[in-house]
Amino acid sequence: MSGSNREPVFEVSAKQQWRGNAFILSSAISFGLMPIFARLAYQNQVDVRGLLLVRFILAFLIMGGFLLATGRLTTPGRNQLLILLALGGVGYYLQSTFYFNSLLYVPVSVVSLILYTYPSFVTAGSLMLGWEKMSTSLAVCLSLALVGLGLVANPTGHIVLVGVLMALGASITYTIYILVSTRVLRNVSGEVASFYVMGAAALSFILSNSLTGGISVSWNLQAWIWVLLISIVSTIVAITTFFQGVRLIGPSRASILSSIEPATAIIMASVLFAESLNTYQIAGGLLIILAALMTAFSKRTRRE
Repeated sequence: MSGSNREPVFEVSAKQQWRGNAFILSSAISFGLMPIFARLAYQNQVDVRGLLLVRFILAFLIMGGFLLATGRLTTPGRNQLLILLALGGVGYYLQSTFYFNSLLYVPVSVVSLILYTYPSFVTAGSLMLGWEKMSTSLAVCLSLALVGLGLVANPTGHIVLVGVLMALGASITYTIYILVSTRVLRNVSGEVASFYVMGAAALSFILSNSLTGGISVSWNLQAWIWVLLISIVSTIVAITTFFQGVRLIGPSRASILSSIEPATAIIMASVLFAESLNTYQIAGGLLIILAALMTAFSKRTRRE
């Protein structure tokens, strides 16, 4: 591949790095709350297909209204628009479907462990494509994050194979989603990118639901509250801040900082659902936090 076709190297100033770190951490916490909101929605008789359909329709409409009101709604170039539509209509559609269905079969901790194999996949993909250069500090941070995740998840008991495969599918599609998204983020704002991604995802869910039969959204008030929180906090806020962060600090560092996400989910699950944390899980949580802090304070690597 010629030099002109390579992705720009992510060389950032200290200010950009801190802003990027803040965006990614906000995104990770927002995403980390998503399985909690989903479990609470499931307890109120919300089905996966209905939840995802309403999630993306609401997020698309709310984000669109915000962009129109602030005068920020723009149309990307043809190639960028096609990539964004593919990210939402295929990538985010598949990732969300795999992820939310896996939560029906296996515990949050197991889903978190399997999903967070993606940082190593992203790093490997970025290195293979020549987008980033591995450094000792980056390797240490990634290793700490993965070891920590293994300790935090600490899966025990019987595991349902279909749930494991769905979680792995979510990890693989999310890896591709991140790597592809870096090709359009240099000149597209996070808010605009999120708008088109969510719109395409909403359209895919509308089409898939029309082909597989209708759905019912006659939920109670509590169910709607959890679905709204998923749409606003774990979709609009999470996706927008993620796009902004990746644009500033690159995919590998963003993936490692996002390790805060499963820690958030597991801690909240222990508080709300009485899922106790053992010694290994506490140690793993500390390693995840340490990896995130080391990543935030370390200098950005540069390809020579």
